[in-house]
Amino acid sequence: MDNKYVVITGAYGGLGKALAELYAKQNFGLVLMGRKEKELEALKESIQTDIPIHTVVCDVSDWESCKAAYKAVQLKKIAVHTLINNAGITYIQNFNKDYQIDRYQQLIDTNLNGPVYLTHLFLDDLLQHKGSVITLSSVIGYAPVIGRTAYAASKFGLEGFFSVLRAEVADNLHVMMVYPTFIATQIRAQVKGDKTVNEVLTPEEVAQTTFKAHQNKQNKVYIGKTAKLSFYLYKFFPNLYVNLMRKKVNQPT
Repeated sequence: MDNKYVVITGAYGGLGKALAELYAKQNFGLVLMGRKEKELEALKESIQTDIPIHTVVCDVSDWESCKAAYKAVQLKKIAVHTLINNAGITYIQNFNKDYQIDRYQQLIDTNLNGPVYLTHLFLDDLLQHKGSVITLSSVIGYAPVIGRTAYAASKFGLEGFFSVLRAEVADNLHVMMVYPTFIATQIRAQVKGDKTVNEVLTPEEVAQTTFKAHQNKQNKVYIGKTAKLSFYLYKFFPNLYVNLMRKKVNQPT
């Protein structure tokens, strides 16, 4: 087929769904990945398009599952031009005696190792087509937020990994990092405790901005006022940023 295909992980979550719908409208073939086959098939059926859509079950935190998913894509003989590393989980807990190391390990496996696994597997395909690898990071990928040590470790890790990869592949592969502020998705719906934030973006807003940045071959895109303000505030006034963040996080609910 002549379609350019985009692989989207965490496809049936809020942002994954918005990305899938948008890329389908832009005539990209879709490879939707996620852990639940039923959810993947439901998403496939909900997208009104004549563009080909494939679903592949994959737990990105598991290397063997990633290898099996890649093999399944290869068997379909489709041309993958873009990989979007979207799948992710969160864990909010101050680093103290109540901190659960197994939750930390699960998050690192999903948020950091998963994108590394799939990028490694699809790298030759992406290089062949001079395609793109797009990875969803966060404000917490460059600025600290109390209670997010595990999440920050994963996102800071992605920053380091893909910065080096960008230098290695030069102009042969477009490597883009996306830094949205908080998004109204299932990942936050599952969070216990205070969810108060200054700005919450819709999945559709983030998808639209990500797509435009992809078309313009941007290396980094900061989405939302909070993302941009946090970047400059922490870069130039780190102590002020931390003090403001502490007051915000510790304010009474």
